[in-house]
Amino acid sequence: MKKIPFYELKPGQIVAEDVFKESLLLIPKGTVLKSTDINRLRSHGIKMVNVYDENDFIEKKIEEKISIEFENIPPIVEEETYNEWHQHFEFVKDITYLKEDPSELDSLAEDIYKKFLKAEDVVLNLFHAIGNEALNSHSINTSIIASIIASKLNMPDVFFDSLVKTCLLHDIGYSLIGKRVIFDYIDLEDVTVRSHIVSAYETLKNIQKNIGKEIVDAISTHHERYDGTGIFMRLKENAISPLVRILQIGDAYDSYIEIGNSPYDAMSFLLRYSGLIFDPYYVSIFFSIVGLYPTGTQVILNNGKQATVVKKGKTSSFPIVECDGKTIETGMETGLFIREVLKKGE
Repeated sequence: MKKIPFYELKPGQIVAEDVFKESLLLIPKGTVLKSTDINRLRSHGIKMVNVYDENDFIEKKIEEKISIEFENIPPIVEEETYNEWHQHFEFVKDITYLKEDPSELDSLAEDIYKKFLKAEDVVLNLFHAIGNEALNSHSINTSIIASIIASKLNMPDVFFDSLVKTCLLHDIGYSLIGKRVIFDYIDLEDVTVRSHIVSAYETLKNIQKNIGKEIVDAISTHHERYDGTGIFMRLKENAISPLVRILQIGDAYDSYIEIGNSPYDAMSFLLRYSGLIFDPYYVSIFFSIVGLYPTGTQVILNNGKQATVVKKGKTSSFPIVECDGKTIETGMETGLFIREVLKKGE
């Protein structure tokens, strides 16, 4: 590690210690600097910054906190892009910074939704993290899934923007109270689950001019249920914002996988609670994108061989799989069908 003056900073260098201006976190440790980061430091009058040098990487590698879900399948976005989103989310969830300057939220939301604006043939291979980094990954993954659904529906850019911002901030209450219930769609009486809704609303309502009232309202109602049995307001069906009804698909799908279930289990959960927790229309849209067997589902084919689902095929029941190093489309043409789904870890 070495301390260098501001004017020697270059894009690609990695910050070795958090950079603060008074109590405001400007750049977190581990950030791969971009031109925008350097400009931010300059605007705040930062004179010196600690960065890693080559010896740091030789002697001790920086711990990798983010991992792809299925290693042998292409990720949904480039790892470098995902890492950049992950780093920018540190600013997004900093309420002090968000209150002062919401431009980081604007920029991150735009980066994500434009990436999936015309998404086709989705390979839903997401990144995940553990510990303190997990909320970042979950928020980004929820945004990705919601963006894919909105893209399928040809939603206008203004809706995309509000949707992704809502997804990014939907669980910020957990960050505020310092603990998290990962999968929070069953026990709505849990004190922590209820607290993260209240904490988010009480904090965000004071800055809703910066981020939008419709976004704050959606975050405070994101645990309403389609059948009217949700938290607090008991909103029902179309009385629930479409921002919420789309968000819930990505939120539940990703967090169900995060607690140890397979993508197939997560899709099955959405289908099982369609019309109860979730809007059946948006469930059907997501189903039409990823099929009954989402990316990463481990299956046994009718020829007895094990395969991994890569993405949806021509129909929802006949996915494209990888088997013996080959990519094969199941269905009538090949005569290959899914005989059974393996449980995670089998």
